[in-house]
Amino acid sequence: MRYRHTIQFILLAVALSLVPGSISTSQTPENDLASHLWKAWWITHPDGPQREFGVFHFRKNITLDSIPQHFMIHVSGDNRYELFVNGERVLEGPARGDLDHWRYETLDIAPHLVAGQNVLAAVVWNFAELAPQAQMMNETGFIVQGDGSAEEIVNTGPTWKAFKNQAERMIRLDAYKIGGYLVTGPGEEVDGAKYPWGWETKEFDDSSWVAAKPITEGGPRGIKDTPSRWMLIPRTIPLMEDKLERFSRVARASGVEPPAEFLQGASPVTVPANSKASLLFDQSYLTTGYPELITSGGRGANLKVTYAEALYKGREKGNRNDIEGKEIRGIEDRFHPDGGQHRIFRPLWWRTFRYVQLDVETGDDPLVIEDYRSRFTAYPLEMRASFESDDAELSKIWQVGWHTARLCAHETYMDCPYWEQLQYGGDTRIQALI
Repeated sequence: MRYRHTIQFILLAVALSLVPGSISTSQTPENDLASHLWKAWWITHPDGPQREFGVFHFRKNITLDSIPQHFMIHVSGDNRYELFVNGERVLEGPARGDLDHWRYETLDIAPHLVAGQNVLAAVVWNFAELAPQAQMMNETGFIVQGDGSAEEIVNTGPTWKAFKNQAERMIRLDAYKIGGYLVTGPGEEVDGAKYPWGWETKEFDDSSWVAAKPITEGGPRGIKDTPSRWMLIPRTIPLMEDKLERFSRVARASGVEPPAEFLQGASPVTVPANSKASLLFDQSYLTTGYPELITSGGRGANLKVTYAEALYKGREKGNRNDIEGKEIRGIEDRFHPDGGQHRIFRPLWWRTFRYVQLDVETGDDPLVIEDYRSRFTAYPLEMRASFESDDAELSKIWQVGWHTARLCAHETYMDCPYWEQLQYGGDTRIQALI
């Protein structure tokens, strides 16, 4: 009875602590975007495809006489997008919804602008039939609407340039190999020799890119006879948290012996030419984030990255701290370096992991692994309650509950960030009460 009442108190305290942190970036626009057609158009690449897999890049160069005090823009995409300003990633979205409630993000990009030439650049992708099961979609598209007359120079239309990325392909999930029901989207494979490195920077030469193709005007939900299939509404939740995370240790290594400073990004590790190496990284806890692998050289090498919440012995996980005699199985990404310097491989969609294994096979060119890190992503909850007990087990329950709530809250609540990124009614009722 004592334990039951105490656990109920813990759950109540956790409920009181789950308060959102930062406020949404949405602000009241100069133009009423909710009751009129937008001046910006949804755009795509003129050669498509529209409803099949594709990764596309878009750019718009603008010139400013001076740095503005504010420069508000409204952005959305299908399936997903990442927006860069002068080479810096500033926004990703859209927050998930359905076609009758398609979200757009609002952001003041003035802090990222300079006097003179500036570039807005975006990567937009469509995972098509392999998209996460919770992902709604219509067709590949991207839209930017400037808030007022001064910002309308960035409105999407044929003045934007487009590029079809031939370097990326999806890796279909192997349910038998992974060993469970997985609905999180595909793995990704990148051919570095075909990738448009530096595409998001001002210095990049986009003269060979083509004019973007307009699809339809931006149409908000609530107006009569909108021509757009995406009925746009403002994002109602904050942007996801973004912070650097580093692995706790290299749990296992073969072929190379990384220096201790490697985990802090202070000392690279080199895989010799015509050799193989394997590194098993341990985060020490489950997390969700965008892993970033930075390499130089290694032309002709093959890199495979496997993400797992636990290692396996046969079909059993057992104690997740134990790795002896166990192997890794899970979602895979693959990267083939082009030999260039400071290449960053970062998947388009976030991964869930405690363990990450990097398997490398080099060709005639040695590969330098400069750094391996991750950018944590989740809903920006803040802990505003506490719980203390002289029972050590109950104290652990508090921490487990908090960590679980964090990893299962993104743009929607999730049953499980590794296996089932889906919002179920039973789970969500409890989470909504919290």
